Formats: sequence, C-alpha cells, structure tokens
Amino acid sequence: MVFSLNRRSALVGLAAACVPPALLAQPAWQPAQPLRLLVSFPTGGHLDVIARLIAPPLAEALGQPVVVENRPGANGNIAGSAAAKAAPDGLTWLATSADAVAVNPFLYRADFDPVKDLVPVTQLVSLSMMVVASPSFPATDARSLIAHLKASPRPLSYATPGVGSGPHLAAELFQREAGVKLNHVPYKGLAAAITDLLGGHVDLVFDAGVGLPQVREGKLKLVTVVGRERLPEFPGVGTLREAGVRGFESDATFVLLAPAGTPQTAIARVNAEVARALRTETVQAQLRTRNLRAIANSPAEAARALQADVERQGRIIREAGIKVE
Repeated sequence: MVFSLNRRSALVGLAAACVPPALLAQPAWQPAQPLRLLVSFPTGGHLDVIARLIAPPLAEALGQPVVVENRPGANGNIAGSAAAKAAPDGLTWLATSADAVAVNPFLYRADFDPVKDLVPVTQLVSLSMMVVASPSFPATDARSLIAHLKASPRPLSYATPGVGSGPHLAAELFQREAGVKLNHVPYKGLAAAITDLLGGHVDLVFDAGVGLPQVREGKLKLVTVVGRERLPEFPGVGTLREAGVRGFESDATFVLLAPAGTPQTAIARVNAEVARALRTETVQAQLRTRNLRAIANSPAEAARALQADVERQGRIIREAGIKVE
C-alpha cells in the first residue's frame, strides 16, 4: 500500500479539529467499560514501560481499568491494524512509535491506512539515539568517529534493530551527510545487537538506549549522541549536530493514537490525563533512567510533528533506496 505525502497531510487536519473550544464547556468524558491500551512492541522495552507507567494513573482518573496489551510484530503494523479496526468508542488506544506512521507505509504493505484509520492523541516521549562501541574503539567523539571511518581500509559494521527502523534510518542519514560508508547488520531487536557488540561481532550499534546499562558499567562506550541535544546523564558526550552533521534536528518519538472516529471528548480527556501522568515526578524519574523525555502535547501539535516525520523519513528512505526484502 503506497501513500502520497499529500494524503499524509491529512494528519494535521484530522488532529486540528480534535478538541474545539466548545468541548471545554461539556462534562468530562467518562468511559463505562475498561480500556485497552495496545502496545506495538514487546514487554520490557521503552514503549511497554511507558504504557505501564501511564496506565495506573489513567485508570484511577477515568474510574475504569486500563489493560495493557502487547501486540508486537511487523514494525508496529500488527498493533496498528488491531487499533485501526477497533470500534471508535474511546475504549481502544494505541501506543506506538512515530515510525509506525512515518516509515511503515513506505516499506510495508498493510491492511490499514495509518493516516485515515488512526488519529493522533499526543506525542508521549522523545528519545535521543546514540552510537555505542566497545571501550577499545578508537573514536571518542563524533569528529574522531568520522575520521576513523574515513581512514578505515574497509567499511566497518553497524547493527540496528532491523531494516527501516529508526536507528537504521539515522545510520543511513549519518553515512550520507558525513560522507562515510558502513555495512548494515540488521537484528531482530536491539538487545541482540548489543549482545553481539559486547562479543565483538559488530563494530558499532546505532542504539535507542538499550545499551545504557552497559555504558554506565563501562562495558560499552558512548561515542556520540544521534539527536538534538546532549544527554543530561553524559554531558561530556557531544552530538552529531555539534560535529556539523546535518539532519539531526529532531529526536525519535513514541505516540498515542486512537481509531478514527473516536469521540473528541474522549480524545481530550485521555490527552489531559496522560499529560498529567507523564508530568508526575514518579514517572519523570523512571523516564530519566531510560533517556526518555516527556512531551505530552496537544493532538494538533502531535499531528504536525508526525507530518514532519513523514516528510523527513520518506526522503531518507527514497534517497537511500531502502527496501524490506
């Protein structure tokens, strides 16, 4: 299924009308049955942790249980399909990556249209990706990394959680903008990639934070941040932007979506309660340990950000000629 960028511009229009001012005078939406929060990735990962952090306060606020259901697979399309086909009654919500909307339509055939069949509720969190290597790797920052890659007699290897993943697209953009060449080794998840990096089977991993525990223990080296800002935990490690590598003005995000047609009152209430949950100190502390930063913006703001992701990621995919075999 192929979608044009013009169709994806409907994201902004869909969300801009989500919460008109007149709704503020109406009674707060209250569900009469338990809610399902579908999660597009396996248990234990960033998105699963986020969902389980916001589910209890959301349940308390709404007076109904919130059941977290992990539906991993197909880079988010399995959970996306389930959410898109669910009744738009405010009882089903989808936590997924922005890439499920911005990348998947360029690479995968699916039985749903993420623009037409799902609407943005909020961006949940952002995270900066990073390049990690073994402690003995010669480079110590972005500039020395680029110099080392250019001087290497052979292209070094880098691992990601798969073709078309956020780390893969970031690595392709890095190669193009820095003028270097690497060999891609795709894995079925970052945990396996980190394990092979520790074992010396790959040279680098474009990581989304899974390797942070090993970095903290000194088993891996954080070479550079593939994101907009330095990490508060590692203020001495610079970014690719600081080294003059263009294209890294935004960070990866996780988003909350709902089936198209979900009542606007439900979207407004869930948006408000999720934002309140993400801003509590308890949740903030958990997010910081995982290199995650709360966003909790409006549906219209989330839609505009997703549209920008569609245009940016689509351009990378086309220029790099990325295809899923």
